[in-house]
Order: sequence, then C-alpha cells, then structure tokens
Amino acid sequence: MKVTSNINAELKQNTEILADGRQIEVIRLENIPENTTDAVVTAQWNFPVQDIAGRWHPTCRFDRTVKADWSYGERSMSSVSAPVITFFSTDGKNRGTVAVSEALKEVRMNLGVHEEDGTMKCKIDIYLGATDEKEYEVRILQDFRDVRYEQSIREVGAWWENDCGMKSAHVPEDAKDPMYSFWYSYHQEFTDTEVEEECRRAKEMGFKTVIVDDGWQTDDTNRGYGFCGDWEVTEKKIKNMKEHVDNVHKLGMKYLLWFSVPYVGMYSKMWNLFHDKLITVDEEQKAGVLDIRYPEVRTYLKNIYVKAVEEWGLDGLKLDFIDEFYERANTPKANADMDCVCLQIALDKLLSETMEALKAVKEDILIEFRQRYIGPAIKKYGNMLRVVDCPESGLANRVGSVDLRLLSGETAVHSDPIVWHYGEKPEVAALQIVDSLFSTMQFSVRLDKMDDRQKAMVQNYMAFMREHKALLQDAPIEAKEPQNLYPEVRVKDDTTEIVALYSTDRVVELDSQKACTIIVNGTKSDRIYVKTDEEAEVKVVQIDCYGEIVKEEERILKGIESFSCTTAGRIEIKKEK
Repeated sequence: MKVTSNINAELKQNTEILADGRQIEVIRLENIPENTTDAVVTAQWNFPVQDIAGRWHPTCRFDRTVKADWSYGERSMSSVSAPVITFFSTDGKNRGTVAVSEALKEVRMNLGVHEEDGTMKCKIDIYLGATDEKEYEVRILQDFRDVRYEQSIREVGAWWENDCGMKSAHVPEDAKDPMYSFWYSYHQEFTDTEVEEECRRAKEMGFKTVIVDDGWQTDDTNRGYGFCGDWEVTEKKIKNMKEHVDNVHKLGMKYLLWFSVPYVGMYSKMWNLFHDKLITVDEEQKAGVLDIRYPEVRTYLKNIYVKAVEEWGLDGLKLDFIDEFYERANTPKANADMDCVCLQIALDKLLSETMEALKAVKEDILIEFRQRYIGPAIKKYGNMLRVVDCPESGLANRVGSVDLRLLSGETAVHSDPIVWHYGEKPEVAALQIVDSLFSTMQFSVRLDKMDDRQKAMVQNYMAFMREHKALLQDAPIEAKEPQNLYPEVRVKDDTTEIVALYSTDRVVELDSQKACTIIVNGTKSDRIYVKTDEEAEVKVVQIDCYGEIVKEEERILKGIESFSCTTAGRIEIKKEK
C-alpha cells in the first residue's frame, strides 16, 4: 500500500495482522505544521478481481454493480454513510472488504476495476482539512477471508465500536416496538384532538409509541422549511403541548416529536439572528443551513431540544436532515468566532453536547436518525436508524432495512412508515409489512379509514413481531443474493429459524438442527418449496395473513417438498419428537 500526503509532515505506516486473518494498515502523520489547511492523506493499492459479482456499501440502495476505477467513488463523513465497501461473490461470500477508521471527516473511497490488467484499483482519500493537531492516525482494514459477506460487514461494525472507540448509544427496549407515525397519514394537517383520537386507535391496535412529524410548528402546509427555526407550537393545531403530550401518555403511549435540525427559515424570527451564520441558503426551501461551527448556534439548537423534552415531557426526538451538514462551494471559510474549523467535528460536538444534556433530563431518550446519516459516528447518539423515505415501496423498505441491519449491530433499525391506498387488498398490503419484517415497523395508515380485514392483518403481524422480537431484530441476519436485492432473508437462534421469501419458486434449505422453521411468503405465489437432506417427521401449519389457520398436516420430509401458502401468509414446520 502506497501512502502519501499533500502536507509537509512526517509520515509513518506499519501493517498489523489480526488473529482472524484481517489486515490493518496503520498510518500516522507526525509533526504536522501549524495552521495546516486542506490536508489530505491518500492510500493506493491493487488486488486481483476474482469471483466478484457485486459491491455493497451502506447507501448503495439498488446499485450493487462493480465500478470502473474512473468512477466517482463513495463519499462518507459523520453526516453521510460510512467508510466501508464489500465485494461479494454470486454465492454471498466475501471477496474483499475495505473499511476506514476515520468516520467523522470526509473520506472518498474509489475502488474500481482497472481495465488494463483486471485488478481492483483502490484509492482512498482522507480529507483532514484545516487542522491544528500535531499528530494524526488513521487505520485501513482489509478483509479477504472466505466467509459470508454479512459476517465481514458485521465485524467491521464491531471493529469501529470496539477498536476505534465509537461506542453505540444505549438502545431502550421501546426503540424496538412498532411505532405509529403521523407523517404519511396526516402530513402537516392535524390538530391535537385528531392526534389524540388517532393515538387512542393506535393503542387499541397494539402500538406503544407515536411520532408526530412536521407541521406542529407552522400553519403553512406547503412542506417547505421557511418557518423552521423558532420551534414554537402553533396554537391553531396544538393549544397546549404539555397537556397534549400528557393526554397521549395517559393512553399508555410514548411521544416523539420531529425537528429539522439544520434549517432556519427565512420567515422565522431566528432568521435575523442567524442569517449571517449559515453554511448555505436553499432558495427553493426558503431556508438556510445553520453553521454549527459557531458555538452559539450549537447552544441554541441544544437548548431547543432540551427545553422541548423538559417542558413538554417528550419521550424522544426525530432529528431530521443531519446530512445537510456538509461544505458547499459557497460555504464561508472558518473565522475567529468559530470554535471548530471542520463541520463534521462541529456536528460531533453538537450531538455530544445535546445528548449529554438530554440524558440528564431523560436517560432512556429515543432518538431517530435516517439514512443516509447512519454511520458509526452517528450511532454514538441515535438509537433508532430509519430507512430513507420510500412511500408504498416494499422493495425499497426491504433493501434499506436489510442494509441497515447488516451494519448496525444492536441499534434499532426502523422501516420507513408503511402506507397504502385505503382500497388495497389486505393480503397485498401485507406484502409491505413482510418486506419490513426484519426491522422495527413504523406504520402510517389512518386507522379510522382501515377496514376490519386490514386491521386484522396488521394485528396478526404485530403479534408475530412481538412473539419473535428478539429473533427478528437482534439475531445476525443472512441476506442471500445481494446482487438480486435479497430474495431470501433468514435469522436463527438455537431452536428456531425464520425465513422470508421475496422471490417465487425458491427452494428453502431447512436447517436440520432447528426444531422449528417459519417461512413467511413475501410473494403472491401459492407454493413454497423446502429441501432437507435428512428424513424428518414434521407438523406443518399453514397460516394466512390474518393469523388464521388454513391447514394443519403431518408430513415426512425428504429431499424437495412443496406446501401451499397464501399471499403474505406463512408456514410453520415443527419437528415431531
């Protein structure tokens, strides 16, 4: 590995080999000149392209293709993604994972095929920017073990947490219970009475937590951010926020409230105070992005959130749009009034200061962050990571939630709120829930407009998710064929395995060591195929999407067998003792 830097500092590097075979390149800069600006460390090397079918990184979404070395590469920083790329084979084996310990500052990872010789040309640029530090160390991890790609990614997350000092935030148990979101169901048009009535219905359905989104702070319903920044309750919608939150608490529910962290609107009172302390201005949104390098800006934001939790009795916050904290071409240079020269360091300060103050008020505070800001530096503060907005796209929810599960360890992974047209067939609507099965479900269909069959379907799946909560959300996930967007996903513990199928006519290989296999049908196919190498006497129960038993039978399994199964239903195969 060739390492260079554009600054006049002493550069040292050495290689460490871990006990499991992974390799770490340790890079140090010493005697960095004072007042250094625009510092960059660059690492370059190649490895052979062999048995590589695709490429995974935390925000790849639907693009799993291998890139050429002239492509743009992947960017990460504390507010965007995470510095890791994994190459995998068609059968899901790791064929090269590269990760960087620098999760705060900007990292550009360009790992692409060099056409001339068929190697993977690797170039990593680590942008230190302006720094007054005398020394700097970064580590680059390489993993070429012949293991499942999921294991390689999962162990990168553990490396960041255990070896790189980025300990994840405590995750309260409430963070992994299904939540009702008011975003898709009401958007910005609601009143306190409507929220409380919907919460009453949500409680009856089994929800324990609600998230009230954008709209509580403004009478404007155009979805822009021109009125953000003051964070005062509009009395036309909520007459008394404290009493309103208390009323929801009396129903036995927790209450989370939305805030747009970076925006200060042109129509807000705060605009006059902060209009000259902005990273940039978004004319379309009629708002500026606050420059958190100023300590008074961070203090203002922190106090807003602490005051809301303290005075209104909130149980948590949805902190949105953190990925807007990055430098643009027109971002002002650092000045003497700032206590940070790096925006990403300033963001870390903001979140650290805010969480310390919030936890002093409520130790088990719930904090939701959203893709793309889901990396190891962000996980120190947020205990709920949500899939990026994808209304009515089960595929996007499946891919987004599995991607998050692969890297997020014990942090709660949430689906984007599930929504459907009120005339949708319950079994078709249920496919969206199946797509989100391995995450904490957020739900955003108006409950007063749902028919009884839709409600029965939702309650069935909520009961299923409660019964298998630890297995579905905490067990290591096996997601087959990432190049095909995960057509089969599986989790298992000592006795039980749960498999979700998202493609027709697949053959599920049963684990002979498990007493029970549950296969959930995420398709419209009426047949499920299983394979077992050992003859087994089993009881098979077919259950539809409403939780009603369709058929029970005893079978002797050997080789490939098939079972009938309804759309979004499941079969439970239990070995007879």
